[in-house]
Amino acid sequence: MSHQVEEPAYEVVGPLERLDERDTVFSRERLIPGTPEAEVYYSAHPELFRIDQRLRKFIQSKEQASPDEAQIMSSALYQAVFGSVNHLGLPDAVDGPTAPTPVEIAPAVASQKVKALARYLGADLVRIGPLSPAWVYSHRGSPPFFEEYPANPPHYSGLPESYADRRYGDPIHIPHRYAISLGFAQDLALIESGPSPASDLEIGRVYARSALVAVQLARFIRALGYPARAHHMRNYGVLCVPAAIDAGMGELGRCGFLVTKELGTNLRLSCVTTDLPMELDGPVDLGMQDFCRKCLKCAENCPVEAIPRGEPVVVRGVRKWKTDEVKCLLYWSHRGSACPICQVVCPWSKPRTLLHNLVREIAVRVPAARSWLVRTDDWVYGTRFRPRPVPAWLAPPRKRRS
Repeated sequence: MSHQVEEPAYEVVGPLERLDERDTVFSRERLIPGTPEAEVYYSAHPELFRIDQRLRKFIQSKEQASPDEAQIMSSALYQAVFGSVNHLGLPDAVDGPTAPTPVEIAPAVASQKVKALARYLGADLVRIGPLSPAWVYSHRGSPPFFEEYPANPPHYSGLPESYADRRYGDPIHIPHRYAISLGFAQDLALIESGPSPASDLEIGRVYARSALVAVQLARFIRALGYPARAHHMRNYGVLCVPAAIDAGMGELGRCGFLVTKELGTNLRLSCVTTDLPMELDGPVDLGMQDFCRKCLKCAENCPVEAIPRGEPVVVRGVRKWKTDEVKCLLYWSHRGSACPICQVVCPWSKPRTLLHNLVREIAVRVPAARSWLVRTDDWVYGTRFRPRPVPAWLAPPRKRRS
């Protein structure tokens, strides 16, 4: 059933400010100490240097040889899913020339074909919305194929002058009018084993699928004669979460993830921006702001208290809950795997059964029932996160007896 509204449910309280990708934790951990980029950045942000040194160890540990068999298995699984899609982030993969003659197609028909193809290729959720300039990064911050970064090869060199917005520090300009948001479900059983090599494997598998589908869909649109650019884990130009919210895929939750009616927080996103004229989907109001105020499950289960328990704050012109990404990433580093606990414990991240679908509908349509539904979730599933065992086929090999 539709829950479409005229305006997105988030509250804008001031001018919307674009985020500089150089300030994200994933960009900062890619900086190489001693390089000109690092020197410039840490001269402006000296308080972040030691923090980023600790963050850097998490990703680089996945690339380093280790005598420990458990670490070898974890690194091998990481390479299998995260390393194998690096080439999909190259400039000529996410973007490229368009066919010289645009195909004439009605916006409604274009939307239907784009959605059908995206689902066929592997997307579980597809929504189309306007692209707000506020959701475009202001400057390029991720340099894995621009500099000799030791992790995540292969490296891209000899960047053609025709490519813009691609080198570290370059201003980003994406003139497209529309954003096609793509959502990909994760295997809940594997995610529930996390933080573990098994949950890392599933997160990487889904991110890899999301990258491939975005690249394929963007190439399809360019072949129709319209510009299109893919945005995925190896090469973002836009913030996928707010773009998905504007397209009506869901709302932002307390944990900082997109919360959808169909999958809860148990999904990953990619996006395609384009000028192909399409019929747009409107934003939705699922009552998530009210629900998250009544439900503190993600905050109460966060091992490092990275998720706030209090009220939303203003971030770049939008009032929202703000997670502490440094605490979060340092915990990942401590465990050696990405932590999905907040995704798992969210009451919306339940299997798509008839009963759970009915409960979702009640949660959206009956605000008075939300507190009762939170208590029921605690009663049925427990108040604390309990990890599932890692499947035997993903366990590290046993040591041979001498």
